[in-house]
Order: sequence, then C-alpha cells, then structure tokens
Amino acid sequence: MKKYLKVSSLAFLFSFSASTVYADENLLGYTTGAETLPQGAKEAYLWITHHGDKRRGSYSSQAIRGELEYGLTNRTSIAGYINGYRHDYNCGVGCAGPVGDEEISGSKNSFAISGMSAEIKHMVLSPYADGFGLSLYGELTYDTVDSITGAEGQGYELETKLITQKPYMDGQLQWVTNLELEMEYWKDSGQSAYETALAPRLRTGVSYRFVPNWYVGVEGWVDQEMLDPTVGSWEFDHWDAFAGPSLHYGSKDWWATFTYVQQLSGTDESANNTNGLHLADHEKYEARLKIGYNF
Repeated sequence: MKKYLKVSSLAFLFSFSASTVYADENLLGYTTGAETLPQGAKEAYLWITHHGDKRRGSYSSQAIRGELEYGLTNRTSIAGYINGYRHDYNCGVGCAGPVGDEEISGSKNSFAISGMSAEIKHMVLSPYADGFGLSLYGELTYDTVDSITGAEGQGYELETKLITQKPYMDGQLQWVTNLELEMEYWKDSGQSAYETALAPRLRTGVSYRFVPNWYVGVEGWVDQEMLDPTVGSWEFDHWDAFAGPSLHYGSKDWWATFTYVQQLSGTDESANNTNGLHLADHEKYEARLKIGYNF
C-alpha cells in the first residue's frame, strides 16, 4: 500500500508539473501569449536579439532590452524597458540597396543605450479559464539610436497587438497568433522633419511540451511597410517573411526561450522591388534569447 501511494503521489506530481504553465511565460521568442501576470506579481526579462548578414559586406547587430513587468490587476499588466543597440559592421559603399544606390555605408563598432519603452497588456479572455485567450497590447518607445545603422537621432514608435492563444491537449500544445500594427517616426541628427512608416504584421506559432518543463515550437511572420502615411502618400516600401524553430524551458521561478528565424522571402531593393530577400531594413537571419525571472 505504501509503495502504491508513493507511486501515485509521484505520478500526480509529474502530471502537475507537466501541465503547469506560469502566467505570461513566453513559450515563443517573437509571438506573444495572451496571459498576463497576476495582481502584484513581478517579472524581470532580458532580451538579446542578434541580426546577421545583409546583401554585401560584413554586418551584425544586437538589440538588448531589459524589462520589468508588474501585474496591475489579474487581467492587466504594465512594463517598462531600457533599450540598447550594439553594431558591428563594415559595409564599404553599402551593405544593401542596388549597386549605384547603396544603403548602410561605412563601418561601425559601438554600443549605446538608446531609449525607453512603456507597455500595457489587458487580457479580455483567459486561454485556460475561457478555453480561448484574447488580449490587447500597446507599447510606446522612444529611441535615440537607429536600430539598423546605429546613427544618432530621435524616434518614436507605437506598436499595437491583438493577441490570441488557443491551448490544445490539456495545454500540452499552444497555438499563439499576434496581429500587429506599428507606427514609426524617425529623424537623424540635423534633420528637421520626421520620416514616418506604417508596418502591419501577422505572427503565428505553435509550441509543444515534449517532456516536463520543455517546449519545442515553430513560429513565423509576414509584414510589409508603407512610407509617409501621415502625408497621405502610403508609398509601398517592402514586404518580408521569416520563420524558424524555438526551444523553451520553464521552471517555477525562471524560464528561457531561444528562437532562430531565417528570412524566407521579401522584396529586394531594386527599382521594381522584385521578390528575393529584403536586406535593407532586415537581415538574412535573426536569433533571439529571452530570459525571465519571477519574483
């Protein structure tokens, strides 16, 4: 009887640990889940995103974000970020753009704190209590460094998301989708007018728990960018698509997610914007590590 109880208890604990997903645990690196932190809970994040390779030359950059998130209510969380960029490139006359009209020229090896972000997220429906998760998300960013070139300037970005999350197989499989709209304002130092861009984006991904605490997944996105919407031109700039695998580990107090994505297709920088790869605003691949700690 004692042996039976011991085995039963271990089975129960195994089942519980296998099915537990902690609130706002990021199962994927880029696609955000619908859950929020409980009221009064706090979580610290570190994001490191590596961007590698353009059309010519040698190019790499890293976006680094430190985040602190707080559960304002059981359905609403807020967060603040500090953002920084490291650039290491040698582009010569230009790492991207057509020959004769190159973009991203010269070389740079630097790191700079760029600015701050503020976020709010509200969960309308819970993926577990309601069977389907639905959240609204908004983020405002102020930057002083261009994320692509590392040039100094001044920029603002407003990002909104409609987030859905559907659990399957008692939470063993999660399907997450984000419908995003991003509005950007930027001017280099010395410029008087802001350049503006509007970028709609669709992200989606699935994550599957294959052993307790470990998830494997795949995610991807497609987006496009239009220039100068504020003056009514709505000039099409580019579209692109990325996809790749992710791996997630989560324990009671901390979690980590690693995702690698490759650019699959996009419009190039030629005059007629033919399909190929878009390597002016984006790179051939990205790799992101996110680490979260609950306290």
